[in-house]
Amino acid sequence: MKATLSPSVRRAVARVVLRSELWRAGLVLGVVTFLLGLVLLLQAAPESGPLYRARLARGVIVLLLGMLYEMSLLGTLLRWRRADRPSPVWFRWMNTTVEVSLPTVAVVLLAPVTGLAPALAGAAPYVYFVLIVFTALYLDPRLCVAAGFLAAAQFAVLAGVALRYLAPVEGWEVLNSPGAYWVKASTLLLTGLAAAFVARQIRGQMVAAVRSASERDRAVSMFGQHVSPQVADLLLRQPLEFTGEEREVCIMFLDIRDFSKLAAAQAPGDVMRYLNTLFSTLINIVNRHQGIVNKFLGDGFMAVFGAPVNDASLCEHAVTAAREILDAVGQLNADGEISATRLGIGLHVGGAVTGNVGSDERKEYTIIGDVVNLAARIEQATKQFGAQLLISEAVQQRLPPGRFEARDLGPVDLKGQPLPTRLFQMA
Repeated sequence: MKATLSPSVRRAVARVVLRSELWRAGLVLGVVTFLLGLVLLLQAAPESGPLYRARLARGVIVLLLGMLYEMSLLGTLLRWRRADRPSPVWFRWMNTTVEVSLPTVAVVLLAPVTGLAPALAGAAPYVYFVLIVFTALYLDPRLCVAAGFLAAAQFAVLAGVALRYLAPVEGWEVLNSPGAYWVKASTLLLTGLAAAFVARQIRGQMVAAVRSASERDRAVSMFGQHVSPQVADLLLRQPLEFTGEEREVCIMFLDIRDFSKLAAAQAPGDVMRYLNTLFSTLINIVNRHQGIVNKFLGDGFMAVFGAPVNDASLCEHAVTAAREILDAVGQLNADGEISATRLGIGLHVGGAVTGNVGSDERKEYTIIGDVVNLAARIEQATKQFGAQLLISEAVQQRLPPGRFEARDLGPVDLKGQPLPTRLFQMA
């Protein structure tokens, strides 16, 4: 499973596992504290005899050792959490071995007082089951199986000693029967297997949740703030392929006419404020029509409709967005919020390859294909015709009949294109 996880997902999973370990250590400490309080309460009871109190005193020793160990474990895990460090694998295995051995230590300490067979039949071995179940919070099925096997093996060794080397316990035939011990040992092993199954299921769901969150973060980082809430929702619900896929897209190139003269006449800070005011309005319009601004080009930008999410009405959305952009700029000019501004916009639709381009350190979502080059040439042709919005014949054919008015400019020779392109002027 680890081999399939990206480094970022692996780090996130390690953080979740560490939090789960803290919960596990806290639960074990709570159980040990509860048992210690219960044993002390029983020891203080006036009807308890000397032998009974001696047994309880040895239980207190084991529980105190367990409490001190779990407190030190919690402290270590908290330090690792503050340092954002995962717990080492060897540490988890060591801790599992120590914790599962605590009931064994309790049985060994009780044996001189009660006898080994009665100690094995007493309450101490039942703590094995609690500790094995809590091992599932490591979210590592191997540890759960190991805990079940270790508990079963330790119990079986003690049972073997009791049956082979010690005298039978009179009046307690069940304590002299090997079957009773092997059933309990087998149950310990099965508990470990059940805990492993639970740990595997929880880990699988947790990894899926972390991957989903990672995809969300990746989409946000990939497209920044230039995505509408509607497109962002689609990005999170629709499977994305960032490694390269063929899509039909409508490309918009937008350029600010005579920007060099405008920038030369103003201070750099004023130019930046002008661009921010203008682009914030234009980006919002593109967003509303399910497009994204893919690249800023200094005094313009390239927007794409139909990627990274599918859009059956991509050309209609692109043309509507372009017309609203021109209306919005006209209103900003009329209100005096920006310097007198005139735009040139070109639209073309066609197939392209979309995906990530770059290195492991930095990637950018990019659209590659002749559709991009032709859209850029169409935008440049707006200067030739004194137009603000030109679209290709391919875009015109995809628009709803009769909805948009356009003047047919006929075939136009565009720089870098082997054949003339039929253009339509919309503004």
